[in-house]
Amino acid sequence: MSTYPRIENPVQHLPVIGEIAAAVNRVNEEGVLPKTLVNLVGLRVGQLVGSSYFTARQLGDSEDTLERLGAVATWRTSPFFTEAERAALAITEAVHTPNPTGERVSDELFDEAAKHFSDKELTVLTAVLGQIGYFIPLALIGNPKVGVSFAEQWQK
Repeated sequence: MSTYPRIENPVQHLPVIGEIAAAVNRVNEEGVLPKTLVNLVGLRVGQLVGSSYFTARQLGDSEDTLERLGAVATWRTSPFFTEAERAALAITEAVHTPNPTGERVSDELFDEAAKHFSDKELTVLTAVLGQIGYFIPLALIGNPKVGVSFAEQWQK
């Protein structure tokens, strides 16, 4: 496994990537969802897709406790998360994990999340998951340096 970026500044080859990235990074700019929740969701996605970059980035950006961050992979049985956070993590796993036996986000799962989040919050959560999804191929294929933001390493 290489420890260096495989793609040097993808924006130089396809400038629209930078425009899209700037737009998707604004999905929670109003702070509709708490930053800690967004970090938990991002960390879980990083774990699910096996991305050291995403995992390290969320750990570095988080203001959460080490206990909670360390328990994200076992959130279902951990005592550290609220029911709302559990609902968000369940939606996160449903969206980012294939389900060979049926739909990913069931009505029951959505209804549970709707107990804890307003329509606007659910929309922002959906957009946050999409934002993360946009960057997954860049992280997995491009192999950015762990601990360095996309913007910093791809300034060339």
